[in-house]
Amino acid sequence: MYYNIPNVNRYINTIIRFRKLIILMFSLLAITGAIFVQPKFLSSDELFWLNDSSEFQRTKNQNYQTYRQSKLIVSIKNFDENALSELRKLHKNLLEVEGVQKVSSLFSNDFVCNKNNENPSGLVVVLNSNQIDTLKLKKLVKLEHNSYSNIVDKDFKTFYYYINATQKLDLSSIKIPGEFVYLDKISDIDWNGLFIFALIFVVIITILFRILFRNYIAAISAIIFLTISTILTFTTIILLTDIYTIHITMPFITVTIGLVEFLYFYYRWHVSQYSTNKLTALRKMVNRNMTPAIWTSILTLLGLGSLVFIDSDIIKLLSLSLIISSFTSYILNLTLLPALLSFFKLEHTHVQYAKLSYMLTSSELHYNKNFLYIFLAGTYLLAAIGVFSILSKSHNFFSLQVQNEQIELKIPYEKIDPEFILSVKKFTDELQNKFEDEVSEVYSIVSLIEELNEASSKAEDINEEAILQALFYMDLYDLNEKYFDENALNITVDLFDINKLELLEWLKNYKNMELYFLDKNSLLSIAKYDQAILLASSLLFALLIIGTIIAWIFRSYKMAFVAFTTNAIPIIWFGLFITLFNIPLSLEMLIAMTISVGLASDATIHFAYKYFRLRYFGRSLKHTLDKLFFYAAVPVFIGSVVLISVFASLYFSQIQSLQLIGLYSAILISISLVTDLLILPVMLLFVDKFDTKEQSP
Repeated sequence: MYYNIPNVNRYINTIIRFRKLIILMFSLLAITGAIFVQPKFLSSDELFWLNDSSEFQRTKNQNYQTYRQSKLIVSIKNFDENALSELRKLHKNLLEVEGVQKVSSLFSNDFVCNKNNENPSGLVVVLNSNQIDTLKLKKLVKLEHNSYSNIVDKDFKTFYYYINATQKLDLSSIKIPGEFVYLDKISDIDWNGLFIFALIFVVIITILFRILFRNYIAAISAIIFLTISTILTFTTIILLTDIYTIHITMPFITVTIGLVEFLYFYYRWHVSQYSTNKLTALRKMVNRNMTPAIWTSILTLLGLGSLVFIDSDIIKLLSLSLIISSFTSYILNLTLLPALLSFFKLEHTHVQYAKLSYMLTSSELHYNKNFLYIFLAGTYLLAAIGVFSILSKSHNFFSLQVQNEQIELKIPYEKIDPEFILSVKKFTDELQNKFEDEVSEVYSIVSLIEELNEASSKAEDINEEAILQALFYMDLYDLNEKYFDENALNITVDLFDINKLELLEWLKNYKNMELYFLDKNSLLSIAKYDQAILLASSLLFALLIIGTIIAWIFRSYKMAFVAFTTNAIPIIWFGLFITLFNIPLSLEMLIAMTISVGLASDATIHFAYKYFRLRYFGRSLKHTLDKLFFYAAVPVFIGSVVLISVFASLYFSQIQSLQLIGLYSAILISISLVTDLLILPVMLLFVDKFDTKEQSP
């Protein structure tokens, strides 16, 4: 395929003849799609991930209310009566905030004690923390501090308020004593912030393209191109799938793919005007790029197409974003872009960083094979270690280390009897034995019965008498709502310092009773973990498919090795990075890897196509590398610099998913750029099948 030169003379003439109509047609198509097929960008990160969550669906089927759990950490200098009063008032005020269903803190706790000295009857008394002064409260907490370590530190200077709410909270009107930190792990979309980032993207493109191409045509055509491409991509996705709920991360995928494809075409048009007229420049732009570009789109379709049939809206949307944006960009590059550019002729066609090609040629032409062997051996050794670690679970890439958190559970029941209570006690014992140092306390009717037994000096065995006693005191002190409702028991698990995913997996797979998660933080963690496992295995399969297809395209089994290696290198070395810095593998990271795979396979096709084409027509190795770097490496370099700048800026957003995707994408694109410039050309030299004896180096 690389030895054919498509004859596009008649095609270009037709484009020029109908260029106004083509521009008008795509503009109207984009406007129509934007007006009548509008995606619903999710206002909350939770809705996107929970959409496919089986655990979330189980909880909904039981008609249990799920909560958004946030945490308020308050630090004071001295715990006295005045501070106690303010902290109690804060607890009360939090309960009055719209949407708040429950607040767990030291000031919602009940202390079970025996007041023999003050109460002649010797009845066990359940005291709420609001009824106790500072000294008594300190004494009661210090007796069993481990049971309260999640809500107050041992010095009584840091207090934790766990807030369960049905919506995002506004705490600006509440007076909070001392210093405080409010943590809400579920991010809502900041539309003003996203608008600012869109402006940043436009500014970055305008400035960089003005510096590199010395005109504003590149920036204006890129913005028009990417806007229409993104609109048409999402319009097509909605029409094909009837899924209107799009996450805000999806446009970054379409813009990434569209920008790189645009640059291959625009750059060739730009530099071709140095020694020829603008009509010939349009022809070269199309006939030099249309073949590798269509193979890139086909490769994306075949490599990621199987993911579309996975029963997951998230992975389906990710895959379709890559596939459809690739084909949309290809169509626009062959129609809209030539029509736009046909109106202009450039005077300054020099590209400043074209000198990079000559520097790279000199450094890579006489590469040392031993260095290549060492690098590849190290890369595949890292890959083998990573696969072994995941399979053997010697390194938990999916860890989620948390401190001072809570998990809210419900256990359905038919009636409260000794058998049911004993089953709950068995579950509690198994949980605390399994996570002895990580779980600080499990609050339920079982813990209350055990405290009542201890306070009344009765045996610790849970029997019918103990249950009846607990029910009596729960009625007496109005505690029923706290521990159970009409058909389900409430359980709160305090986490001290733990890999939360390991605990959630254990709870999810617990077989002896039905457990339902109420807090969306836990449901989100489970959903992301499940999707991450699925997407990770799918990406590995996609890499193998891409390598196989590229080998068939170039009729060389060696190219399968080249394609798989160059696509895998960014992921493998990024794996080393996250291991060294102990960063857990996340779904955001895998989205960034998906973007990286799309860019890497794109570069592999374009580099290999131009390399083998030049070699087929008898170019020497030096001349081949010169042209390869000039026509392929420079647009990759420009596109990568723009994308790295944009994704890096996302790290400063207020949305956790965008922060992580921005950071990981910037790192992965940087590694991919180094791979494209330093490794891919060397590997093409390594698998070169053309005779070099009669060709000068």
